[in-house]
Amino acid sequence: MTSFLPSWTTGPATAVDAAITDALARKRAMLDAISAVPDDARTFRNTIAALEYANDELNDTTQWCDLLASVHPDADLRKTYQRAGERASEESIEMDADPRLWSAVCAWRQRGEALEPADQKLADDTIRAMRRTGFELPPEAFQHLKRNRIELANLEQAFELAINDWEDGIEVAHEQLAGLPQRYINGLMRTDDGRYRITLAYPDLLPFMRHAHDDAVRRELARKNLQKGGKENLERLARMIALRQENARLLGYASHADYQAEIRMAKTGRAIDEFLRDLIVKLRPEAQKELRDCIALKRRVLQLEKPAPIHFHELSYWSERLLHERHAIDSEQVKEYFPLSRVLDGMLGIFQELLGLSFVKVSDATLWHSDVELYEVRQGDVIRGRFALDLYPRAGKYGHAASFSPVLGRVSESGEAIPGFFALVCNFARPTAEHPSLLTHDEVETLFHEFGHVVHGIVSGGRWQAQNGLYTAFDFVEAPSQIMEEWPWHPAVLARISGHVSSGEPIPADMRERMLAARHHLRAISYLTQAVHAFYDLSIHARPTDAPVDAPTLAQAYRDMKLEYESFDLPEDSLFPAGWGHMADYDAGYYGYLWSKVYALDLYSRFANDPFDATVGSAYRDRVLAPGASIDERDGVVAFLGREPSHAAFLEMLGILT
Repeated sequence: MTSFLPSWTTGPATAVDAAITDALARKRAMLDAISAVPDDARTFRNTIAALEYANDELNDTTQWCDLLASVHPDADLRKTYQRAGERASEESIEMDADPRLWSAVCAWRQRGEALEPADQKLADDTIRAMRRTGFELPPEAFQHLKRNRIELANLEQAFELAINDWEDGIEVAHEQLAGLPQRYINGLMRTDDGRYRITLAYPDLLPFMRHAHDDAVRRELARKNLQKGGKENLERLARMIALRQENARLLGYASHADYQAEIRMAKTGRAIDEFLRDLIVKLRPEAQKELRDCIALKRRVLQLEKPAPIHFHELSYWSERLLHERHAIDSEQVKEYFPLSRVLDGMLGIFQELLGLSFVKVSDATLWHSDVELYEVRQGDVIRGRFALDLYPRAGKYGHAASFSPVLGRVSESGEAIPGFFALVCNFARPTAEHPSLLTHDEVETLFHEFGHVVHGIVSGGRWQAQNGLYTAFDFVEAPSQIMEEWPWHPAVLARISGHVSSGEPIPADMRERMLAARHHLRAISYLTQAVHAFYDLSIHARPTDAPVDAPTLAQAYRDMKLEYESFDLPEDSLFPAGWGHMADYDAGYYGYLWSKVYALDLYSRFANDPFDATVGSAYRDRVLAPGASIDERDGVVAFLGREPSHAAFLEMLGILT
């Protein structure tokens, strides 16, 4: 077996500490060398490029720590990786705050060197990032900002780890599982007294909330889920927001939202606010109608004398009942046509052909867990990168779906091409001796979405790590993953990625047509929920920089928004923001999912007639994916579409906006 982990990750905790020490020492030496260059000898290569090279190795080391802190099966080692990442972040912030580096960059800028476009963008982005770091501040304010950034980085890591390590659930008797398929029941953990354990992991949680008839038990599980992270994490979040506010004030911004928006396509917090408010206003009438439909179904099924509201723990259940009634869609029956192995083979085959790549499984790879599989990505004879698939839940593992990027492709200082390494982390139902892993169609979409991030990261491995596709504007970076969600809805693609668990036959035409007809089932509610989450994120980060913030207010503000905009009255003890991992890294940025959806659907319009068109696929690869952050995102979209971007496909998808 061949290990594809850095050697230091397979050793004891001391090896992890030593690797961080070495990477920090090499960065420090490189920064000292930059500072020592005489001003009259400054060039792009010995100043701007050298700053980029100085970050490369340490970035790899810290990103490996970030991944392994989220997925490693050993709890003690997860904490070791977390502490190592915190140390690297803290010491790196200290090094990057050296005023000699700002002097060096300013001296280079005064020389007026002519550069190629990608190099010029790297220089412009570097200067802007340093300004936003606070180099133009008075020394005392600069040091205060630096201390805040160190504390904030540590808090964000602790916030995410607390969510990953959160273990809770309920125990139920067999009769309380009524409505759930036997396959699901067989896969549940059993307690010593014969009861069934339902955890908060998605493969347990989501089917239970959709199918279990026992309303009281669903309510109990939903309440547990709203406690994820706990009060301590809510306190962390309050402190994180306070630090972000103070940092924005020190840098001269009206709010943290304005600070974040400056480097995004939106440019201002006000633009984000207007986008979300307009969307919420237009979505609410249709969402209220959809909710009334659920209420009517509940009344009829339960034979109630008068309509009763849909409570916070009921929407998934009555939505599933309504879906089945209107479209004869049973999501558990649909799952039988989507064994994970079939979906994965189909997806990889499609995007190999479409993008002119090959994905080759590495049969002898050793990584952090025996579940993990490794693939090598080639374009012709060139290895473009590698990606690992870690697809099943386990204790302490990151609980949602995400792509991690421990190595971003680039060209080293010596001219060596370094392929990227990515990890696609999901939590699909683990296969058993009786049943393979089966995916809901929602999970199929999730797999395609996260694979879009992986492909974007690998294809865009250019000269500079900082210009990888994953560093495109935060409100565009989801577009290359959201476009991928369209493929598993195309009839030809559905035929290719489906195969019944018993017969291997693709999904029948009548079921496929019913699925397509039901695609936008309760779509207004779904998009309103997303918009409200984005508006909550924006609102807590758009507050004036001197506005006080505390944990109880954060929890109450979320409950208030859910009630005002979605008519769901959450329990008084609910702590949803404490368990919402996006608060660590999507601060004032969650709107980006909706903003980038506009671009994703517009880009997909060129594939709509033929999702296998390799000519269009190659153009998409070369004009949108490959440039990464080396060009303005809008320029890549225009180059691919041959026209200005349009909202038309987005509005058509919503079906309710004119």
